[in-house]
Amino acid sequence: MLFTLISLLLIGLLAGVLAGLLGIGGGLVIVPALSWILLAQGAGPDLAVPMAVATSLGTMLMTSASAIWFHDRRGGVDWACVGRLAPAVAVGALAGAWLALLLPGPWLARVFGLIAALIGLRMLLATSTPVAECQPWPRGWFLLGPLIGAVSAMIGIGGGSFNVPYLARNGYSMVRAVAIASTCGWPIALGGVFGFLLLGGFSAQHSLSVGYFYGPGLVLIGLAGMVGAPAGVALAHHLPQQRLKRVFGVVLMLVAARMIW
Repeated sequence: MLFTLISLLLIGLLAGVLAGLLGIGGGLVIVPALSWILLAQGAGPDLAVPMAVATSLGTMLMTSASAIWFHDRRGGVDWACVGRLAPAVAVGALAGAWLALLLPGPWLARVFGLIAALIGLRMLLATSTPVAECQPWPRGWFLLGPLIGAVSAMIGIGGGSFNVPYLARNGYSMVRAVAIASTCGWPIALGGVFGFLLLGGFSAQHSLSVGYFYGPGLVLIGLAGMVGAPAGVALAHHLPQQRLKRVFGVVLMLVAARMIW
């Protein structure tokens, strides 16, 4: 039990740092790690994976809130952009929660692994994300927003992996794109959490759970993520992100292979 509690805190710290540093949200770490913990506790794949996805979205309500606060203090959040994009990704997240509950656990794990592998490969191969020379504005938000929200909520991530390149190609600087993506992680998490509660109910699916939300993971990962997010925000303004992306890309490829297997 002590090992599990320590593991949850470490997962949260790492997820929070990544949320602030790369704008990718912590779900790429939380979902596989929490799936393995739940499997080790005796949960079957059909329960462990959707519970990990739901709990990851729940923790992002806390982690993203912390990242938003510190990004906004540095003047990085374009609230006009968020006002357009946030409702769109939240609506998509509702659909993503439905898809996560619809797919069998092993298939949901494979979908997660495939998307994580593609994100990791992109991090490894891309030299940089090109910033378009145009007036910053979320063009096509009414189409891409719901799609980004649905895919993100289905696998329990904050959407930064899709939002950052999308925003950069619409004229936003990388630091600003990360700040906006981190902010839009909150409505994705909110829409996903609401979807899991609406469709999955409140009945305990596992010991110490409320519906599909694993209580210890929700609290400990969420609180640790709130602590880690400010450190990630500070690092985002000082460290070379291309080198960090390549390292994380390798880790993602390994995690993806394990989830698919």
